[in-house]
Amino acid sequence: MPESKGGPRVSAVVLNYLNYEQTLLCVADLLAQDWPQLDVVVVDNQSPNESMSKLREAYAGQERVTVLQTHGNLGYARGNNHGARWRTEQGPVDYILVSNNDVRLPARSTVREMVAFAETRLDLGGLGPRVETPNGFPQGPYRRPNVVLRTLRNLLPVFPLVYRFWRRSRPDTDATRCYAIVGAFMLIKAKPFAAVDFFDEGTFLGAEEYILAERLRRLGLTFWYLPSTTVIHDHRHSSTARTGGKTRYSPAGAASMLYYFRTYQKVNSGLLRCFELSARFYNEVFLGLRRRFTI
Repeated sequence: MPESKGGPRVSAVVLNYLNYEQTLLCVADLLAQDWPQLDVVVVDNQSPNESMSKLREAYAGQERVTVLQTHGNLGYARGNNHGARWRTEQGPVDYILVSNNDVRLPARSTVREMVAFAETRLDLGGLGPRVETPNGFPQGPYRRPNVVLRTLRNLLPVFPLVYRFWRRSRPDTDATRCYAIVGAFMLIKAKPFAAVDFFDEGTFLGAEEYILAERLRRLGLTFWYLPSTTVIHDHRHSSTARTGGKTRYSPAGAASMLYYFRTYQKVNSGLLRCFELSARFYNEVFLGLRRRFTI
């Protein structure tokens, strides 16, 4: 890794599966940031296409980018952990920036502004910007999930849909503490991230930011939300491309939420069963409409 020129060292971890074109665009945005103390670790989740050769070719001789490959399709938590653990073993790093490969950074100052804010909050474990879809709908930040409300949301998805339209009409302005930020783009303090053993590898895709919130809270740390900085998350390219067809709304995604509720909230088996059935109902009845009218 290149030597630091002063200021906190930030290492971005970008997970790739199949869609290396999106990864190239994301890394280009990261390298264009006006924060020189930034390097990038690209982790290919053993894509069964030409991704690895294309990525190695693109970054040959680029000292700020390292390309790694896992031994299989490990999903979100284990794939990002592969890069984060490798990076912390290479030398000092102050922040791990976890970024989906389908995230775009419209401003060159995003990382600089996030680091400047993070350095002023002693209780900060991680920081997230305003995350928007390409058509302007905000994603997150999140309250602590409630299994009953999640079950009702699966059965009556019109209510969260209305809430998203309402939030788009009332943009946030002030930095605030929050339970969890959007996992698509998170600036995490490296030492506490390592202290909690990074992401919980009991999930494949989904609930990672909630679980990390629970782990950081044990250290007396919290997530912060910084709406003065914005990234664009084109999630139409995300979950399926990163994980081989599995999404947060697939059985694998529901299994991750069940794991979170069971392990970190100690929810009883009856409520877990209700949530599982509602998730299955949502997948069979509403998921097709969501994919057709993605927001």
